[in-house]
Amino acid sequence: MMTTTDGTTTGSSGVDYEAIQTVTAFTVTEPRLTQPVSAADPAGTWIFQKCFNVVLYYRTMVEGDTGWAFSGWVKDSLGRAFTERPLLCGRLRRGEGGCGGELEIVSNDSGARLIEARIGVTLDEFLGSERRADGEAELVHWKDIDMQDPQFCPLFYIQVTNFQCGGYSIGISCSLLLADPISIISFISRWATIHNDLNLIPGDSAPKKPIFYLSNIKRPDSPLTFLTPSPCPKTVQTLVFKVNAVGAKPGGELSKAVTLLCTEEAEKKLKNKLGSKFALLVKEESGNVKAESVEKGGAVQVETEMVTSEVSLESLGLSGVAFRRGNEPALVSHWVASGDGFVMVAQCGGDDDGMLGFNVFVTIPRA
Repeated sequence: MMTTTDGTTTGSSGVDYEAIQTVTAFTVTEPRLTQPVSAADPAGTWIFQKCFNVVLYYRTMVEGDTGWAFSGWVKDSLGRAFTERPLLCGRLRRGEGGCGGELEIVSNDSGARLIEARIGVTLDEFLGSERRADGEAELVHWKDIDMQDPQFCPLFYIQVTNFQCGGYSIGISCSLLLADPISIISFISRWATIHNDLNLIPGDSAPKKPIFYLSNIKRPDSPLTFLTPSPCPKTVQTLVFKVNAVGAKPGGELSKAVTLLCTEEAEKKLKNKLGSKFALLVKEESGNVKAESVEKGGAVQVETEMVTSEVSLESLGLSGVAFRRGNEPALVSHWVASGDGFVMVAQCGGDDDGMLGFNVFVTIPRA
């Protein structure tokens, strides 16, 4: 049961999973792209459990404009979007040496997972519920990567949840090994543009039914019971910083210096602290990923001037993402899911004069 902010009690808020599909890039990338992942201690840094979640809520504009219909078109539009970013639908695998080899992400390997679901409340009831902030963790689907057999685990999930009486949510979960939150938001915006450009839904008439239309092929009273997602609670909070380093040389010491600078600022603002030792996830400009543990008290000497500013993810345009032109989200929610505090540093450009840019994501447990 759910209770709205005006005290009204509604029906069950549990999510039932109805179908699962795989979405791959529309065309195969040849040769395949690979992205090395360097992690001396994957278990200690918990890199396999960290993901970024986005939930976009949409109201129904015309009859037939449902989450079921949207899901039917996803293979077409998302497959084309993945063609531009094939690593986002890739998988982890061991390189040469089998089980003892280094980890790498390979493009177009096994694709993303698309889950279709339903929930027993209306969209307005859910959005007005006192427990929406906690309940929306059920509107994204994530499964922690298996540390022993990571090659069998998807790194990107889409869950489309249909509410009673119309309205639906699109929940996206993406491993931070694939991309940082700003890059993920950029990809979602690009996907929506591709979806609209395909003219999958007529502008002024009821949507035509897609080929992959669940309502045509499956009984509504036969939910899937084998899907057991990992929890994505909001137990941490994240601040984002843009850092420009003047006259700097890229490398591990610079990443650590940027990390310690932003961590200090985030701790002051959030009034809570990271532990004395925490995980650092570095996404290099080449795409390579490095994960290590960092001692907060360690001194780092770099010869550079750093200029720091805070960035709001809300300013990056998610509130205007419309998969049907004119139908912008009723609400957007996003959060980093992690069992502990950590820092992610993503290099975002540089120039010949030694000016390097970084996006820094400091995630700290809630007080």
